[in-house]
Amino acid sequence: MDSVPTEQGGSGCLRVVQSTSPAGEVDAVLKMLREQRILGSLAEADLLALARQTPIRTLPKNRVLFRSGDEGRTVVLVVEGHVKLSTMAANGREVVLEIAGPGTIFGELAVLNDSPRKADATTLSVCRVMAIDGALFKRLVGRTPDAMFAAIRLLSDRLSAVTEKGMDAVSLPAPVRLAKALLHLATLHSDHVNGGVHICFRLSQRELGAMTGLIRESINKHLNAWRGVGWIEIAGRSVTLRDMSALEDFVRHNEAR
Repeated sequence: MDSVPTEQGGSGCLRVVQSTSPAGEVDAVLKMLREQRILGSLAEADLLALARQTPIRTLPKNRVLFRSGDEGRTVVLVVEGHVKLSTMAANGREVVLEIAGPGTIFGELAVLNDSPRKADATTLSVCRVMAIDGALFKRLVGRTPDAMFAAIRLLSDRLSAVTEKGMDAVSLPAPVRLAKALLHLATLHSDHVNGGVHICFRLSQRELGAMTGLIRESINKHLNAWRGVGWIEIAGRSVTLRDMSALEDFVRHNEAR
């Protein structure tokens, strides 16, 4: 069977691994692979080979999987947890491009193009990930037209998301961008608690700033205002949305202007 290397970027956080997934995990991994938009288009025999020979690694929060400029050797599938994909703007500020959750793959662009990574990948929580060998990924996708078209659609969706974020940055007021970010985080990872929606990410204001393009003072101002009218509740780095309808109406009203 093919060896399955994981990345070894400047951070040195991932090493080459030759292993197989425990038999008890294969069925669960197969189910996730079948539901993934690109990998799910592969033949069943190829999915079984991926599930058996690609190890699942557990990574702690704030672990860097790779950095911008690293060689693209693997495509990463998130099994559990969330990974932040970000880059640095010309002014030195971080910009969050995407938060990848369970069932999401990333890193495919560098592999398909044989180009360096264009973003950093950092875990936002304890994560379990599969690092699929890039050469194997290219070989399987290249012989499966449906998988190749799915990859094209995924890249198109990501381009649309980046374009929308850029348009928001120049057309929407600061508080609207912040409200959209909170609502987006709630869709990714949240729990319903006591009549509210608790965002399970414990994000710093720097990270919220990287998602919205806002400075810390602006974020504080708007969060405190919304806490004052009962839209949100704040406890340390934790945010609970107490009135999602109000936030949604706020965004909808301003986007319609």
